Amino acid sequence: MKDSMSLKLLKPVFLTVILFLSACSLKDSQQSSTPQSAGQKSDSIDSNKTYFPLGHYPQEVEYWIPTAAKHNDLSVINQTQQRKYFSYLLSKYYGTGEQDKSPWNASYIAHILKNKPENNRDASIRQLLSPESLSWGANFRQNSARWKNEIRNNSMGAISTIYQASSRAITVRATLVRALPTEQPAYHDPRRAGEGYPFDYLQMSAIQPATPVYILTDSQDKAWRYVISPGVTGWVKSEDIATVSPAFVNQWTTLAMKNAGTFIQQPVSVHQGKQFYFLARPGTILPFEYHRSGYFSVLIPVRKADGRAMIKSVSLHQDVFTAMPWPMTRTNIATLMKSMSGLPYGWGNTLFYNDCSSELRNLMMPFGILLPRNSAAQIKATARLVDLSKESLQDRIAYLEKHGKAFTTLIYLPGHIMLYIGNSQINGKSVPMTYQNLWALRPENAESRSIIGSSVFFPLLSVYPEKPEMVSLADKKEFKLGFLESGDDNG
Repeated sequence: MKDSMSLKLLKPVFLTVILFLSACSLKDSQQSSTPQSAGQKSDSIDSNKTYFPLGHYPQEVEYWIPTAAKHNDLSVINQTQQRKYFSYLLSKYYGTGEQDKSPWNASYIAHILKNKPENNRDASIRQLLSPESLSWGANFRQNSARWKNEIRNNSMGAISTIYQASSRAITVRATLVRALPTEQPAYHDPRRAGEGYPFDYLQMSAIQPATPVYILTDSQDKAWRYVISPGVTGWVKSEDIATVSPAFVNQWTTLAMKNAGTFIQQPVSVHQGKQFYFLARPGTILPFEYHRSGYFSVLIPVRKADGRAMIKSVSLHQDVFTAMPWPMTRTNIATLMKSMSGLPYGWGNTLFYNDCSSELRNLMMPFGILLPRNSAAQIKATARLVDLSKESLQDRIAYLEKHGKAFTTLIYLPGHIMLYIGNSQINGKSVPMTYQNLWALRPENAESRSIIGSSVFFPLLSVYPEKPEMVSLADKKEFKLGFLESGDDNG
């Protein structure tokens, strides 16, 4: 696997970030229209990379979720279970109770501050910027000692141990989360298979617009702020957030707990007249005041010149925005997949694209299901877990075919996660089909990659006839199924 290989090659370098980004470190996928379909004569990219041909696996959503199929408008999840998930989501974003882990919750943040949150930041500084650590920049050369010193000096702001209400803030646009306060990348040796772009090990995640955050500290140059969000802690650009007053928090949370909505298309330009505010995607949550005549009146945060947030109201059409939790039907799932599938893979949300875990996180958010940010945590967060790691390859696939629940079963292997969408016929045989964001397949020796590089519909086969030398996704050290509903294996 990519995780273990990287640690063996560069043990001192990227431990903290790699553990976090085990979200999708399998590094396996590409767009539905592969280069071959555009007249590509060879599947070779360079000496250790090829394209994986997807011609046998249609990428049209209607092929896998036919619009005329029976029961398309029935929920695929128990509604009581869905309400429980949604209640948890609201508590993570806006909750004020003792057990609520919202960045705006004073008791939760006070608890974090007592446990020295600077430890994680400082661990990243030590491991990413130590004299013996190695990383490569965008120019394919090793990052220098000067580069390390400049970033280290910019990272060392003091973190108060006392909760401060004035440190509450909100994102005013989508923002990338970095392990260190810099836009410059840190790659492993780009000459190796599975390294180089897009695997910048400083890129952790992205936070959607209108997300509550708490500011822990600033960078020395004031261009970055180290923040806690509902899903990840890291450095974001200062201009992407605005501080919030108690009145703002009260108005925002009161309405959001009553009427929360989200986007069901992407990207959506949120603007009023000629005034542009931000681009939104599924996973962006906004409070709304009312819904009438096909439009929602929603609240958005706007950053004023003094860095504080103010609330504005804009109209959004019901074709792009809906109340949460959205009914989790096959029709609604297909609507989201039409917007999300085929987009490029983005390690840690590079260029605001998804990796494997953010793909599932954003896909599930409109239905009120808040998954953690990385794959290992996502599989643990399901209602029921079945560990098939000790079973044979064939038995793993057979169990999934028999007991998997379409659209509510997650499949986990080390560093990767995908969604089971049901069984399909391929070459006259029934096989489990998945939806996932996948970088590439790799052979046993891991010295090359067959690139897919996007969100795709992809079967779980024991052998892929297009590239039989590549290891099956089902044939990894770990193989676990997570069910979003509780119940026995047959239910």
